[in-house]
Amino acid sequence: MRGALDTRLGGDPTTVAVTKALSDLPARVPDLAEREFLAEALNCYRVRAYRAAIIMAWNLAYDHLARWVFADTARLASMNAGLATKYPKKNITLAKQEDADELKESEFIEAARTGKLLDKNTTQILREKLGRRNMAAHPSRLSITQHSADDMITDLVSNVILRLI
Repeated sequence: MRGALDTRLGGDPTTVAVTKALSDLPARVPDLAEREFLAEALNCYRVRAYRAAIIMAWNLAYDHLARWVFADTARLASMNAGLATKYPKKNITLAKQEDADELKESEFIEAARTGKLLDKNTTQILREKLGRRNMAAHPSRLSITQHSADDMITDLVSNVILRLI
């Protein structure tokens, strides 16, 4: 009954808003690789594969963050300074995006924060969403609902992707 009413009345407002947020991103995200993550996240969300949508939304946001850092030499220098300060024993300098594969995602985020590329709130959102992605990505009896996906996607789009353009 609810599905029939949603169809007749235009759908659940939250679903419509999240779908619109993802659908509007291609115009603001010029990178083709990011668009692939975006398309996959949107497809997962539309078919109610919320666990997969969470994972793909994270992939999109993290890839966007990395590309943003590497797109500017001053940001890359700040990232390397943050990396040397936060993880001096790693003895790594990032020169190209593939070099970031040597770091855990959490280390990349912390180095960006230490290098003053990310503010406290954005860093906290990324930490929280990485934890949620990890819960979704690993086998568990955890129930992943639409609300979880809505929160994850909305937060990452609004507070990470659109802020780092």
